[in-house]
Amino acid sequence: MKAAQVTRSGGPEVLKVLEMPEPTAGEGHVVVTVEAVGVNYADVLARRGMYPLAPPPPFVLGFEVAGTVAALGSKVTGLREGDRVVGFTVGSAGGYAERALCAAALVFPIPAGVSFEDAAAHFIVFNTAYHCLKTRGRVLPGESVLIQAAAGGVGTAAVQLAKLFGARVLACASSDDKLAKVKALGADVTINYATTDFVEAAKRETGGRGPDVVLESVGGEVFEKSIQALAPAGRLVVFGAATGKPGAVQVPVLQRNNLTLATFSIKGTAAQSPDLLRSGALELLDLLAKGTIRPVIGRTFPLAEAAAAQQHIEGRGSYGKVLLKP
Repeated sequence: MKAAQVTRSGGPEVLKVLEMPEPTAGEGHVVVTVEAVGVNYADVLARRGMYPLAPPPPFVLGFEVAGTVAALGSKVTGLREGDRVVGFTVGSAGGYAERALCAAALVFPIPAGVSFEDAAAHFIVFNTAYHCLKTRGRVLPGESVLIQAAAGGVGTAAVQLAKLFGARVLACASSDDKLAKVKALGADVTINYATTDFVEAAKRETGGRGPDVVLESVGGEVFEKSIQALAPAGRLVVFGAATGKPGAVQVPVLQRNNLTLATFSIKGTAAQSPDLLRSGALELLDLLAKGTIRPVIGRTFPLAEAAAAQQHIEGRGSYGKVLLKP
């Protein structure tokens, strides 16, 4: 089969499309013939050697796939060959490939009427947004939520879910064009952080209090300013650091206003609390089937252009989710 393998840590040039052996389904695993795979910023960090939960090179990228079950390992129940599924990949046999290995416990039937592309595009970003808002951020109806990088994959998912949970949404992005699209998804307030101080804007739009919850995945100065923006007893939920610069935490600053700093890792949750992840995933698949939520697909690349897909994300010109099609 063809697969895009990270041969060593580095730039896009280390991502090579090669002929590789097909994965074998061991106990509790399934092999999936891949129809669509999500491209995430975590993939970029893994390629650079900056994602702690990625295996060491060489490995095949891609943490989420949609496709059909090709083979079942022992002790797998509830799935059959030919089933349309979406789920997490495991180990070094990732989803940038014609076939991928997945943990059966975190593979889910795709509802009728949902395409492979929508299934793949929703999976990690909506599950991440769901747990950042609900499990870690504990957002309540009537509260305000500031979403950094709101035009990205997780951002566009978080805007939709925060509105569904009854929150008032303040969305940050780097251009007016992106913000217009985010506004159409339901954001109540949009803030262009390239031209506006988002702390001042967030305070102004919340009557001087600041947002109750901030979702943050940029790091560095954005992390530190997000703490400044929070309302008293507010919650900052961190699920990444796209700049590669983790923010510095000053405990007295948190303590002064009774702030909470929470983090979320979907890979960590899959390993540590699979039942929690499974419960949320089933709820989201039901919402997807009903059309209550919809993934935003910005661009789709063929597998042969995996490096170009990552460059597209790194260039910060992307909107919504990027997919690969083997």
